[in-house]
Amino acid sequence: MPKVNRFPKMAALQKFRAMKLGYDENLSEAIGIAEALKYAIFKNLSRYRRGIEKEREKPEKRELYEKLDWETFRTFQLAAKDGWPFVGGKVETPEDYRRAVFGKFGEEVGKRIEEWARKIIEATPEEYLKDERKFFNYVWKPHRDDPIEY
Repeated sequence: MPKVNRFPKMAALQKFRAMKLGYDENLSEAIGIAEALKYAIFKNLSRYRRGIEKEREKPEKRELYEKLDWETFRTFQLAAKDGWPFVGGKVETPEDYRRAVFGKFGEEVGKRIEEWARKIIEATPEEYLKDERKFFNYVWKPHRDDPIEY
């Protein structure tokens, strides 16, 4: 039986991390998908960096990147645009999260992904939730390959 890949698992973990840190559910879903995208980009950084550097040099894009808010989601090290997470050149929304977690795998598997993430986050010390490096090393790494079958 195939297993759920890492991307929707990261999105769900980050959603529940954001919720435990006090964000509402819609914004937490947007943060979740933005964090999953950020990690995917970092994984392929050398290829991505060349493209984004060229993109940011365009006059119309330079102004956009200069106006991004880096305080709203500082804990997550994400930029914000109009109050929503901004990564990979676009704003991320709850709909993007739902497509990644429920759209590909269906409602039943999406609920299993979220239940898996909820249990992990409930047991995670707040210290790890507030620190990107600790979250990655002590929450993500030990659980990223947990099997969730579909």
